[in-house]
Amino acid sequence: MLVVFRVLVRALELLALLPFRILHLLLDRVAFNPRLGPLRHVAAAGIFYVCSALILVYVLAPIRGAVGHYTLGPKLHYDAERWLATAIYDARGSFVGTFDPRLDSLRDVNYTSEAIDVGDYVANPDHKSIPVREVPEQYWQCLVYHEDRNLGGVLNPFGIDLPGVLKIPFSTVRRSIAAKRLVLGVGGSTLSMQLVRVIYKTPPHASEGALVKLKRKFGEWWLAPVIYRELTGNGSQTALKQWAANHLWLAQRTGGAPLHGIELTSRIVFGKESPDLTIAEQFVLASAVNRPIILMEGSERLNAVRLDRWRYIVEVRARTCAEKLIKDEALQKEVLFDLVAMAAGPPDPKIKPRLQHALDEYAPGQALAALANPVIRANALMPAARYGVREEMKQRYGFAWRDHVRGITTTFDVVKNLALGGVIRGKLANVDGKYADKIDAGFTLDPAKISDERHSPGVIVAAANADGEIVRYYEQGENAAYFGSPFARETGTGYYDSGRESRMVASTGKIIAAIAIANTMRDTPQSLYLDAHAPAQGLETCARGEQRQGRRAVVAFACSLNDPLMNRTAQVGQGRVQRLIDQLGFNMPPVNADGSGTPPSTAVVLGQVAAAPRRVHHLAGVVLASLIGRGGTPLPAPTLVKQYDFTNTNEPEPDRARKIVPNSIIRAGGRSLVRALLQAPLCYEAAGKPTGTLKDLSAWCAARRPGLNLHFAKTGTQVTEDSDATVDAWVAGGLQFASGAAYSYVVVVGTGSAREPWARNLHAAQVAVPLVDALLADLEAEASGKKRAPIVPAKKAPAASVSGAKKPARLTSN
Repeated sequence: MLVVFRVLVRALELLALLPFRILHLLLDRVAFNPRLGPLRHVAAAGIFYVCSALILVYVLAPIRGAVGHYTLGPKLHYDAERWLATAIYDARGSFVGTFDPRLDSLRDVNYTSEAIDVGDYVANPDHKSIPVREVPEQYWQCLVYHEDRNLGGVLNPFGIDLPGVLKIPFSTVRRSIAAKRLVLGVGGSTLSMQLVRVIYKTPPHASEGALVKLKRKFGEWWLAPVIYRELTGNGSQTALKQWAANHLWLAQRTGGAPLHGIELTSRIVFGKESPDLTIAEQFVLASAVNRPIILMEGSERLNAVRLDRWRYIVEVRARTCAEKLIKDEALQKEVLFDLVAMAAGPPDPKIKPRLQHALDEYAPGQALAALANPVIRANALMPAARYGVREEMKQRYGFAWRDHVRGITTTFDVVKNLALGGVIRGKLANVDGKYADKIDAGFTLDPAKISDERHSPGVIVAAANADGEIVRYYEQGENAAYFGSPFARETGTGYYDSGRESRMVASTGKIIAAIAIANTMRDTPQSLYLDAHAPAQGLETCARGEQRQGRRAVVAFACSLNDPLMNRTAQVGQGRVQRLIDQLGFNMPPVNADGSGTPPSTAVVLGQVAAAPRRVHHLAGVVLASLIGRGGTPLPAPTLVKQYDFTNTNEPEPDRARKIVPNSIIRAGGRSLVRALLQAPLCYEAAGKPTGTLKDLSAWCAARRPGLNLHFAKTGTQVTEDSDATVDAWVAGGLQFASGAAYSYVVVVGTGSAREPWARNLHAAQVAVPLVDALLADLEAEASGKKRAPIVPAKKAPAASVSGAKKPARLTSN
C-alpha cells in the first residue's frame, strides 16, 4: 500500500513539474539557443505569447469570472435587460412592432450611438430585441458551429477560446503582408465576447487602427469571462442560449437600424415567430451573425452587395450547417432543397397587407422606414394607443413591467383605430376653426397647428365593448391622461394612486345621482323635484329663473339642472351616496380649511367628485351592463390589453384593476328609471323639439334610430371659479345596437386642471359632441359587421315619460 502511495505521489510530482520541464526545454533549446541566431528572438516571443494565452484562458479567465460575478453581475444583468423589447400585436393577431426605447426603459434610455453618463451610471446605446422563451435548437447548434465551436470544452472553458487567441499572430502576419502595412489580425471571438460587443456597442470596424482593435480585444477578454460565469454558473447553458438568441445582430434595413435577436428578426424577415421557423430558416438566421442580412433594396452597388451577402449566408454558411449537423439523410436533403429555393434572392420585410395599406394611407411619410423597423412601425400604427398601453402596464407592474411582459395583444384593430383617428383630427380642425375666437391664444384643437407656442388641451376618445375591451382609442398628447393625471402617479415606482386623483368629472357625476335616486325605487320620470331657480313659464324647457317650482325628473336630467337634483339626491341620504362614490372609485373633494366638507349629494350633482377618464368610462360601462342584462358579471375597468405574453409562463397576472358587479350598484327595480333619466339628454323633447343638453345628438336617440336598442349619455363642462373659463368638456355614455353589440364610451377635451383653462364659454355640446358623433358612426359601422344575437329583447315603443306632454305625477321636495 505504501509503495502504491509513493508511486502516486511521484506521478503527481512529475505531472506538476511537467509544464516547467517543457518550458525549461523550450527556453534552453529554443529561446536561448545561440545556434538559432536571430530566430531565437522570434521563438522567445512565440513562447511568451503561448504562455500568456494559456494563462489568459486557464488562469485569468476563471479568476476574472469569479470576481466579476460579485462586482459586475447586477449591472451586467441590468444592462442586458434594457435591451429587451415588448412585442405588440393588434386584436387580429397581426405583429404591429415593438415599443420605442423611449417608452420602455426603466432607469435610463440612450438612443445615441455613444455611451453617455447618467449620474453615476453609464448608459450604453440601446437596441431592442423581443426576449426569446425557448431557443430553437437548430439555430443554436448552427450558431455554435460557426461562432464558438469549442464552447464549454477544454479549449474554451471560461469564455475565451484558446485557438482563437493563438491564431492572432498568424492572422496578423498574413493580413499585414496582404495590406503591405501593419494590420492587427483577428481571432475567434466567442459568443461571450460577441455579447460584450453588442451590449456595450463595441463592434469591430473596418477603419479601426491596430491600437483601437487591441484595446477593444482586451475589453472583450476582460468582460467575456464575467458574462460566461453569469450565464453558465449554475451548470446550464440555458441563459447563455437565451442571451445569444436575444442580442446578436442578424439583419439591417438598408440605411436603417439593425435588427437584434431571433424573435424580432424572424418576424420581420420571415413573417413568423421563432418557434414556427423551419430548420432552413433557423440555419439562415444563425449564419447571419457577423454577416447580417441586408433588407430592402438600395443603389445598384448596394443591391449587388445585398445579393452576394444573402447567397453567402444561404449557400455557404447555412448549407455547411445542414451538411455537418443533420445526420438524417432524408431530412438533410429536405433542408438543402429549402436552402436552394431561398438562395434565389434576399427576402423583403414581411408585413400584413392590411397594415401596409394603413401605413400608406395614414402615415405615408413613415411607410417605407416602417417596413423593416418595428419601432417606427408601432409608432406609426399606434400613435396614441402605445402611450396608453404603457401606462396600463405601469399601473399593473410599475416601472418594472419589462421584467414581466414579453408581448401584448391589444383589444383593438389598429387599422380601424387609425381610420377613426383621421376622422377625429378632421373634426378637431373644424371645431378649432369654428370657435377660434373662444380658444385661448396658447391653445389649439387643430392637430396641424400644434407647436411650441400653441399647445393642445388633452383630447380623449375611447370606446369599449360590453366586456370592457377598448375597441377605439384616441388621445391627443403623450401623457395617457385617460388613465389618470400625471401627478397621481408615483415617481419612484410608476404605480398610479387613484386616491391622489383630483380631476373633477363635471356633470357626468349626475350619473351617480341618477343611480342613487333610482335605487330608492320611489321615483318615476314624472316625479317633481323642487327647483329654486325655475322659470315662471316653460317648466318643460331648460329655461332658468328665480321661481321655486317643481321640475319633472326627466327635465332635470335632460337639462342637467343642479338645484332640483341636489335637493332630491340629498333626500336619498348622504351615507348611501357616499357608499356609491366609494364603490365606483371616485374621490370626494378636499375638506375645507375649517374642517367642513362638501356633502356627497352636492359633490356628485355638481361634479366635484374626482376620477380619471378611465374611471368615468368604467361607470358608463357599469350602467350599460346593468341595462342590457349583464349586471351579474364582474366588469373590469376598460383595458387596452386583451392578452399578456409573459416572460415567465408560470407568472400569474396581477389583479390590480377594479372590478365592479353592476347589479351591486344598480338595483333591479331602479334600472328602468336609470334608463329613462340618462337617455333624456338625447331623447327629451319639448314642444316637439329636442331640448336636452345632447339635443345635437338627438338623431342617436334609440327611439328614433333604427337598429339601436339603447343609448344613454351625460355631458359635463368643468370650469374654474370663473364660470366662463373652460377646463374640461365631458360626454360619457353607452349604447347597444340591434345586433347585440354594445359599447360604453367617454370623450373628454380639456386640461384637467382648474389652474389651466384653455377656452372661454365653450361647453361639451360645442366641443365634445362632434367627436361623439364621429365615434358613434364608427361604432355603428363596427356593429353592423357583427353576427351576434341581441342580448336584450327587441326595443319597445318609447316611454311617454320622455315626452313633454304628460302631467307631473307627484312633487318631491325638502
